[in-house]
Amino acid sequence: MSAHQHKRLAQNHRWQTEVLPCLIRPYMSMLRRTDNLRNEAGMLDKACTCLNNPRLLEISIVRFTKLQKLVLSVCACRTAAVQLVEQGLFPCAPVHPTLAVDIHVLDFVTRLFLRIAPNNTAWADSINEFLSSQGYQLQGQDPLRRRFGNALQWYNSLQDLTANFVDQVLSIARNYEEGGSEVSDAEVKTVEIAKGKEARESSEDDDSDVDSGSDQPAKKQLRIDSDQEMNHLSRPSEYLRGRCPLCFGGPSQSAQDFNAIVCIDACFTQKHNKRSHKDPPRQHPRTVFLPESDVKRWEEIVASLRPPKTVPKTAAGGEAREDGYELSLKVPNSVLDACEASFTAADGSREKASTQFFDSTALMAMLCRHDRVLWLVNMTSPGERQHYALALIDQLFKNLPSGFTVGLLYDISCSIHRSCVKWGFLDAYLSRLTFAISVFHAYGHGWACQCVYHPRKCDGFGLSDGEGCERFWHSISKLIAYLRICGHHTRLYTLDSQVQYADRLSLLGIGNWLARKWRNTQTRRLEADTQVISSAKQDRYLREQWKSQLSSQTRPLPRQTKNAGRSAVEEAIRLRKVRDTLRDRVSALEDVLSDINSEDYQVAEVEGKLPDLRGKLAQVQAKLIRQEQLLGVVGQQQYRHLATSPFMALRMNAHALKVRLRNRLTSRKFERDRIERSFRRQQYNDRKVRTQTEDAVKRRDPGIQALARQYNILCHKMEELVRLKRAPRNAIAPQPIPLKELFDLDVDDVIWQDVGLDASGDIENPPAWLTDEDVKSGIKGILLRDRCDEELRRLKHECIALYHWLSEEWQVVNACIEAATNLGRCSDIVSV
Repeated sequence: MSAHQHKRLAQNHRWQTEVLPCLIRPYMSMLRRTDNLRNEAGMLDKACTCLNNPRLLEISIVRFTKLQKLVLSVCACRTAAVQLVEQGLFPCAPVHPTLAVDIHVLDFVTRLFLRIAPNNTAWADSINEFLSSQGYQLQGQDPLRRRFGNALQWYNSLQDLTANFVDQVLSIARNYEEGGSEVSDAEVKTVEIAKGKEARESSEDDDSDVDSGSDQPAKKQLRIDSDQEMNHLSRPSEYLRGRCPLCFGGPSQSAQDFNAIVCIDACFTQKHNKRSHKDPPRQHPRTVFLPESDVKRWEEIVASLRPPKTVPKTAAGGEAREDGYELSLKVPNSVLDACEASFTAADGSREKASTQFFDSTALMAMLCRHDRVLWLVNMTSPGERQHYALALIDQLFKNLPSGFTVGLLYDISCSIHRSCVKWGFLDAYLSRLTFAISVFHAYGHGWACQCVYHPRKCDGFGLSDGEGCERFWHSISKLIAYLRICGHHTRLYTLDSQVQYADRLSLLGIGNWLARKWRNTQTRRLEADTQVISSAKQDRYLREQWKSQLSSQTRPLPRQTKNAGRSAVEEAIRLRKVRDTLRDRVSALEDVLSDINSEDYQVAEVEGKLPDLRGKLAQVQAKLIRQEQLLGVVGQQQYRHLATSPFMALRMNAHALKVRLRNRLTSRKFERDRIERSFRRQQYNDRKVRTQTEDAVKRRDPGIQALARQYNILCHKMEELVRLKRAPRNAIAPQPIPLKELFDLDVDDVIWQDVGLDASGDIENPPAWLTDEDVKSGIKGILLRDRCDEELRRLKHECIALYHWLSEEWQVVNACIEAATNLGRCSDIVSV
């Protein structure tokens, strides 16, 4: 370790253990005297009590419009830092500062850097040039940047320590209020005196081990939360009540709805460059980061319970396993496998973050439905691993009372739910936890998965969309470049500060949020109710039809061996179509050769292509003959019937087109999602990939629309054949895709429905949910109306919760004010 690093560590230790704890009371006193910096602080005339020889310090003072010189008499009882803070200034060094900054300036810069990316260099250069233009000069080659940066960093730490100190005083008062007692003067005085000792002990623990020190307070908090879980919490922990008063600040929700709704997501743009060493440890008093030890513990649990992935039998050429359900899951394994493959394919084309260049590869967040951060996890793996989400869920339930139910929205909830059921993760909480997929990423899941996990189809989620994490990532996107190059602990502290800033803004606008949600929900409920009434069906009948549809469309696929005959017939039909296509192409080329008016270059081109096409035609013809010979008597009958049926040919073409169209739409959505997640402040490679992705999306749009038009033409032809009774018995024509909603990929769009494209609908008496448009519309309406009713109930409960939380906080604050007033009177009497 270099001499400079030793000096930084020693100075960091002195700030946290000796200086800042002693500045809390002078800082609070100065704020009170100046009416929160509204007035000038002035100089306090206090006599020296240590009787030591004082030392004179000449300090430069940086204000908004001028530089000043100040001479301080410093001794053991009157340190420079205390005297400067009492005068509304803050030092750049802990003991013998040569420069101090007006707290008005520091407060302004702090608020500015919460709204833009922090840039001490630009600010220091600007103010230095501004003061130089007025004739003020600071000595040195870089006179302001480092010293101003130190003053700003530790002033922010003082602000956060002061806020945390006030929280502790309020917490003690709250405990007394709950116990039916009043807060005594001695208790408040004890908290004020003991604060310095607690800060020193905490900092000494942090400094004893530089690598793991930043985790110690978090580990202590984890132990406290675990003890609370063992003691059967009667309500959510004070940490959660402080994080979101609407979700956790009031009485329990009704039994028919979840007590709280949260969402989880990861962001791989928030990386941090790897360095040879970390900056000095520094942790926010109100940190929302999960301790590394807890994340590591869950990584070991997952590795011990879940064996490594193996190649499926189908990939090795063996017999395919029979489809079915995984224990208590309601979605077949085949659908879950397809969902996992869809997200893997979308993310597999790019490496999210390399551990060779980044020591922190991403962030994962858990937010409540009001977009307030509950916890963050600093990710260090190159991809998104399940143990990060499991650690967040585990931490949430440790801070909740038994019986508290939670709805969880996550991009890949079906996958993590499957892992929990299959490998026993979170066994103690699964009965109180309901999984759903985020609305914005539902397009990556199959229709059967959406029927079960989409929040608009799943009871209890109301109109929550699960996209709070996306909005949070957007709010901190301005920090991408800064957080990539700053120190490790500085990065975490900056993110904690951004979370606290977002909390303040959210709390101020929470009333408007509730009013806006109430109006929007009432409007949507009216539309849904109109849709149900227009269907002319009873509610009970519509719910029965939805239950029947859900049961039918989430049914496991039959075993492949049972459908061997049908698969052979379909393969023969496919080969027959390929043969006919090749035959037409060969015939067209032969016509060119036989045409005496053909140009020489056309004849030469045809002579080059014709042998290859004839060879392919012979191969396909041979395969078709062998396939037809393998068919049995029943298969031959089906084959002759289907091969000559124009409806079946159109159905096969339409099904292939729709699968291709759906895949291309999903790929396009993933690409656009990646564009929206990238920002101009990223590195050159990311900008290059963004440009290429935008070009790919633009190229695909016309092709996607052309596919949709071709599909609609086939649908209209099939509808005409059904009308003319030239289709198989009980056959249903598929519904065309409206081009206006082609790119929406909403859960109720036609793109997800395969009705009429396979033989599943060719039954004697098809159900109403399959054939009756009024029933289809009524099911959509009644599901949306149910979600609106859930949302209205939740909004009412959140208003009550806000009232209860605010009433309690008001009582606690008044009790503290009264106790502090009595303590002040006692101090005056003692001084007299």
